[in-house]
Amino acid sequence: MIYGALLSSKLVVDGRYAEAVDAATSEMLTQPDEPEAYFNRGQALAGLERFEEAIADYEKALTMDDSASSVDPETIDDEIFFALRRAADARRSDPERAVQTLERYRQVLPNGRHLDDIGKWADAFKGVETVWYRER
Repeated sequence: MIYGALLSSKLVVDGRYAEAVDAATSEMLTQPDEPEAYFNRGQALAGLERFEEAIADYEKALTMDDSASSVDPETIDDEIFFALRRAADARRSDPERAVQTLERYRQVLPNGRHLDDIGKWADAFKGVETVWYRER
């Protein structure tokens, strides 16, 4: 499969997220082994700020055989972290719960690209101010 060949891909690019959710859901029924459909629905759900649902679709896409698909696992990695961070941000008033949401990333992607970012965001949710400095 060539990335972008699914209708849901075009709808996501066009910002037509509700339509993309419907299209991707239909594509999942006709092509149940195609990770791009799950990825696209995840993107559309994230565009609709339905982050928990998006995370579930990204996780499903990661577990699928992507050898016949052009979905990039690193892109899914980035999107999962983004969705988890946004879901955690929605729980900012409960820092412990926000951090637990972020920690889900470590479970899903124990070798993920954003492991170091978990601590930084966890500190932010706990009210720890990051101080940046430059060595001379």
